[in-house]
Amino acid sequence: MFEFLKHVLNGQNQFASGGLLLMILGSIGVFLRALPERLWWWFVDQTTMTVSVTDDDEAFGWVKEWFLEQRFLTRVRRVDLDTTLRGAELALIPAPGTHWFWRDGRPFWVWFYRSNDTQGRSQRRIESLTFRTIGRDRRFLKLFVDEVIACHHRKRG
Repeated sequence: MFEFLKHVLNGQNQFASGGLLLMILGSIGVFLRALPERLWWWFVDQTTMTVSVTDDDEAFGWVKEWFLEQRFLTRVRRVDLDTTLRGAELALIPAPGTHWFWRDGRPFWVWFYRSNDTQGRSQRRIESLTFRTIGRDRRFLKLFVDEVIACHHRKRG
């Protein structure tokens, strides 16, 4: 194999050496084209924190209860009707997609994901919420989670 590559790169077979050169340049181009996006997401991962909750966790309902108390919910334009929350006859919560809001002087992005694939092994719909904010201090996320828990206890009690 090594001898073949050496033979091709020596230029004795111009067609093969040209094709190999194009393949190498194309591979470098694909790598360089993806590099800015990879660097961007590395930077985002280094400067932000996320917290996620899935619908198989009891806290998923708590977060939906918390949404109902938030003022930013009035400006959300894509909403879902949710009748599963206790004590709420009609609840409008953010629909699947990306939403953002300000909390204690920080921007928050929330991704609401819902799988629509019922063809696989699981016939049930899967939902998750992921919150992202700027910073690396976990105390801020802890305060956010404590607020969600306090909201749940107010609704329950």
